[in-house]
Amino acid sequence: MYATMESNNRKQVNSKYQARPYCPCWSKRSGPVPWKNLNLCTCGEEQNLKEWSWERPPYVGSSWLVLTNDLKQVTFHPFYSSGTAVVRGNCPMIHNYHYYWEIKMLTDTYGTDILIGVGSNKVNISDPQFTFTSLIGQDEESYGLSYTGAVRHNSKVTRDSVGFCRGTIIGVRVDLWNGTLEFYVNREPQGIAFYNLRRHQVLFPMISSTAAQSSMKLIYAASWQASLLVDSAKILAASIKNRSLMRPKLPPGLWQTLRRQFWLTLPTEGCFVDDTDVDIELEAAKAMPLSSGMKRKHWLKPSSTCLFLQKNTDSR
Repeated sequence: MYATMESNNRKQVNSKYQARPYCPCWSKRSGPVPWKNLNLCTCGEEQNLKEWSWERPPYVGSSWLVLTNDLKQVTFHPFYSSGTAVVRGNCPMIHNYHYYWEIKMLTDTYGTDILIGVGSNKVNISDPQFTFTSLIGQDEESYGLSYTGAVRHNSKVTRDSVGFCRGTIIGVRVDLWNGTLEFYVNREPQGIAFYNLRRHQVLFPMISSTAAQSSMKLIYAASWQASLLVDSAKILAASIKNRSLMRPKLPPGLWQTLRRQFWLTLPTEGCFVDDTDVDIELEAAKAMPLSSGMKRKHWLKPSSTCLFLQKNTDSR
């Protein structure tokens, strides 16, 4: 099942939004950039958390794709393109967990299609090797966002969204507790695109491209188990009406927990603030008189709940 949009809403989306980079670093150069001389911009990579990496398909060689030593950056068709290449993450996404991962597009977007999304282990990734196709989203087992803004599933464009270009950060949020999929462009949510993803036993992150010398980089990948804490953070974030606030007026301990672990949920630009703001508030809180029965050390202590769980073999 997928979320649909009215035709007039599609026109508004296409006319109002255009693919754009995350930061101004990418406007310093014009024209194509060779994949070996990519922009060294690190904007948006402040949180160095990557729970998984890309898995090299067993049937392809270096003429189809090149992976960096850390398996985070992939370049498709480094010499010339003769079809469609795809890679998927080496960690399956399982039920009752939340997943969020981000890709930074390092080269210009063009050609038949460049897609970012998810797919099950039933997706046939070898047949389109010598054909130019929109691989992710061409069957019932995969869901993808194209650089053109098309959201694809089962060979259909289910809705229009914001496309992406060189320098764009594309986020994928998979909620396998509720079974939903939502794309983010430059950390702006695009609305839930698909429902009923729990019908798949497992899903994998996937990216594909038909464009020669197209390169993408995994800059963030995290997961956390569905819990009351997660749902509470969503409700709290939704209650903050003013998205321009750099810091909602919350108790300092709670704000630290949300800022460090739920930064995606908070409705601010990246949700990063200066630590000095928190330190000042903590000092002010220490000077406040406490009512009888309240222990300061417990009131100030941040939550130790860890969202980014390392999944063990039993959970699979």
